Amino acid sequence: MKAIFLPVFAMLIVAGCADPEPTRQREPGGQAAGERLGASDASPTARPVTIGEGGARFAACQGRGRVGGLRGAELPVRDAPFDGAKQIGALTDDTQVFVCTRSLDQQWLGVVVGQFPASASAPQGAAAPPVDDAPAAAAPAVDCGVTRPVRTKQPYTGPCLSGWVENTFVASVAN
Repeated sequence: MKAIFLPVFAMLIVAGCADPEPTRQREPGGQAAGERLGASDASPTARPVTIGEGGARFAACQGRGRVGGLRGAELPVRDAPFDGAKQIGALTDDTQVFVCTRSLDQQWLGVVVGQFPASASAPQGAAAPPVDDAPAAAAPAVDCGVTRPVRTKQPYTGPCLSGWVENTFVASVAN
């Protein structure tokens, strides 16, 4: 009886580890056919920008920055802090951002876009700036809700574009 039980038990364990979807039915990248992400879907590696890291007595995003040094190019805004992450927007020189968090390696900034250059429209996914009688050279500010304190550290869910940018192209500015 023991001689039969051991081989049957071993076969059940091996069968439980088998891939339920054979490899030949998968597409490159390991995703099954028809399950690819649409252009508006977040990538599986997406990491939201965290606000409130300074605590309940400080603004949700404690720093501000200005995009610069792009030499005519655009700075991609990504949904996670690495080069291969999905691009969700782009910023141009002189765009104002709120700096809310940093990646562990300090190479990426989690930002909320709070001001757009006068020559450009709002980045993809961002709220359009309000129209007013301000001079054309002044960039209209949008209330993103990150200048007030929040009770706990949490993902940003406000109306403005938020994502990750390389810190090389963002200079700190005085509040």
